[in-house]
Amino acid sequence: MARVPITVMGCRCERCGYEWIPREPDVEPEACPKCKSAYWNRPKKHGEKVASMTSYDDFRSVIEKTIRDAGTPLTWTEIRTIGRLPQKFPNNQWVHQLEKDIGLRRTKDAHGIIKWALG
Repeated sequence: MARVPITVMGCRCERCGYEWIPREPDVEPEACPKCKSAYWNRPKKHGEKVASMTSYDDFRSVIEKTIRDAGTPLTWTEIRTIGRLPQKFPNNQWVHQLEKDIGLRRTKDAHGIIKWALG
């Protein structure tokens, strides 16, 4: 018996990456059989599920401008909100680099709240 390759067209979910052969080849499936997404055939948008990546240079510029414009020490939440940054928490390595690059100072106030300022 000779072995021959057989190629069959299948489907791939744009959400979870699962691949399958549909039961009816001429009918488009309604949902992914694995993750059950009805949007299996549509690519994810950039803001979907993955926070948009920010470069360190963009991050530094936003932090510096936000603190300078405020003229007063701010909390991370205030900086993130005003600067429209996608990160819930700042990258520690970037924060330490900001201390060297722009003279960022972080101090705790009487209530234990960390305020960011430029020194």
